[in-house]
Amino acid sequence: MTWFFARCSIAVLAAFCLAAPLSAALGHDARPATKKRSVHRARSSSPQIIPQKPRPGVQTGEAESLYYGGVALHAKGNYVEAVEKFQAALHKRPDFPEAHHALGLSLAAQGALDEAIREYRAALSVQPEFAAIHNNLGVALSEQGKVDEAIEAYRHAIRLQPGNAAPHHNLALALEAKGDADGAIEEYRETLRLQPNNATAHNNLGLVLQRKGQLDEAIGEYRAALRLQAGSAAALYCLNLSAALLVKGELDGAIGSGRTAIRLQPENADAHYNLGLALKAKGDFNGALAAFREVLKLDPGQGALHYEVGQLLDRAGDDAGALTEYRAMLARQPSHAPTQEALAVLLQKQGDIDGAIAAYRSALQAAPNSVAAQNNLGVALLNKGQVDDALAAFRAAASLQPNDPVAYYNLGEAFIARNQRGEAIQSYRRYIGLAEAQPDHRDKVEAVRKHLAVLEP
Repeated sequence: MTWFFARCSIAVLAAFCLAAPLSAALGHDARPATKKRSVHRARSSSPQIIPQKPRPGVQTGEAESLYYGGVALHAKGNYVEAVEKFQAALHKRPDFPEAHHALGLSLAAQGALDEAIREYRAALSVQPEFAAIHNNLGVALSEQGKVDEAIEAYRHAIRLQPGNAAPHHNLALALEAKGDADGAIEEYRETLRLQPNNATAHNNLGLVLQRKGQLDEAIGEYRAALRLQAGSAAALYCLNLSAALLVKGELDGAIGSGRTAIRLQPENADAHYNLGLALKAKGDFNGALAAFREVLKLDPGQGALHYEVGQLLDRAGDDAGALTEYRAMLARQPSHAPTQEALAVLLQKQGDIDGAIAAYRSALQAAPNSVAAQNNLGVALLNKGQVDDALAAFRAAASLQPNDPVAYYNLGEAFIARNQRGEAIQSYRRYIGLAEAQPDHRDKVEAVRKHLAVLEP
């Protein structure tokens, strides 16, 4: 008796058997080598850096009156008119550092970073010891991706005003962008020494610690952020806490934090995604499916999630639904080998051998070293009577993984189909030698031994 089985892994955290005996040679476990989506899908939005307000205390005059009018307009978010006021003030008094600074802030608020930087530098040419301007210059440079220059500006601000938490926090962000995790951690900790109730700094410190593998410390920082921040703004911290608890394997905590994030921000697709991962790890596949579908509803751009939804439907026996999801995934990423393999396994289970062969070949174009795809392609070809092509696929599988017993069993079946008894005996013996110590092959090994007793003289 010949047979085929396949197992499709459900991405990231768990794998489930989806087996169906077919009248074919022994197939290989289909373990698509998925590119795992990050478990830490919770994103940390960079903290909104609120630039220090233009410095009060200048002497009253026409330029100063225009300046204060601009400050009031800037505070209301009327940046265009604020710019006009500051420019008018500078026309009256060109060496007015506060006006240059404030003009830079209003320009930066409109995205005019080059002009903002020019104004900050003009202010510093008049008053180089103005720490706030160095800080805000660093912010503008950071937004332009000029991280080294931004770091220099933040350090200058810190030298002038070491007790101000803002440039320490901004420096931490810049160091993190440079890949200097240890330096970022040091600056986040200094920020928190100066400003212990800074929830954003706790959160961002947690993210760096988590990337360094210091999960317990990261979890502590996320919880500290949550103690300091309530309401919808805390959703991000719940999201990051959920992700960290999931990595640690504390599934109930991850689920609870995920549900809290959703309660605070129901339309946050990342929160639904993290909840789906946690539910899947917990074994609540229906709950995971509902969460992932909500992600696709809220964020259709997350097309790669169609593969994971397809896997869950496949596991539940909803073949039509799984096929729809796999095809939706391939419409977005035609060369996604794991989806091609999963589609092929499902088509083969349904008896669509031609469709399965085409899907296996597409998978192998994208991932030519997939042993599972080579073996299962060979099984499909053997079902179609294309013995030579099946042999080529099985030989490719054996070449890729010489110690894998499945390919040798399949080679034996193909040689039998070609009436090459000697080659079949040799392949079956190789299969027994590799498989007899593996418990999941025990029954098959005994069957092959009996078959060999008939084949051998």
